[in-house]
Amino acid sequence: MSKVDIKILGLSATPVKDGNCDTFVQESLKGAKELESDIGKVQIEFVTLANKEVAMCQNCQWCIENKAPCKIKDDAQDIFDKIVEADGIIFGAPTWGLTVSPPLTILWSRVRYYAIFTQLMKNKVTGYLTVGFFGLGFDACLDQMENLVKRMMIPVARGWGVTSTVFSGDRPRYLKNGVLDDKRGMLMARQVGIRVVEVTRMIKYATEQGIVLPDEYKTTVFGGHWERGKDKVYTDGVWRDKESGG
Repeated sequence: MSKVDIKILGLSATPVKDGNCDTFVQESLKGAKELESDIGKVQIEFVTLANKEVAMCQNCQWCIENKAPCKIKDDAQDIFDKIVEADGIIFGAPTWGLTVSPPLTILWSRVRYYAIFTQLMKNKVTGYLTVGFFGLGFDACLDQMENLVKRMMIPVARGWGVTSTVFSGDRPRYLKNGVLDDKRGMLMARQVGIRVVEVTRMIKYATEQGIVLPDEYKTTVFGGHWERGKDKVYTDGVWRDKESGG
């Protein structure tokens, strides 16, 4: 039997270092690591956005005009490099205001170069996790997380954990050990990691066997081919045919 070694990245999009979201994503990575066996290694890596500098996209079109990653120099590029290197990704983000919290959407506002000009994030297998105080808005948060990436990547699993007894009808107070006290949530986190490994191995094995789309069928997330020809110039926000003699 062929061995398939994979790398799974856990990305916790939270401003709170070592908080509930970080803990939840790390639990999912533990589940992923359990599937390391004689059929392949499972390398795991954890990254939190807490204490990271990630600016919001300025919509300056520099990445489009230059066909290059964002010109802003901060931690976003290192994070995107880790996403590219991974075979599967487990995304985590807290639920705020009944939807996804800002850090993940701010990071993803900087992804246009990869989405438009490359196949580097194509068919990455993904799982999604969220945590929240009230136990409300989880589906909306998870839906939004999937919507951010699913045109490039393949969502396969999701889970959530609660951090307050208000979810069970008690007065709203933090659980003593946060999400660690949500046994059902912790089980879901572990299962997300396992499912991501399962499908990631299938995708990578097929890819290594050459079971992939022919190049002429590979497109950007918008369905187009964005190769800049020598007869094109970037003008007024779009690539246009170069005028003769221009």
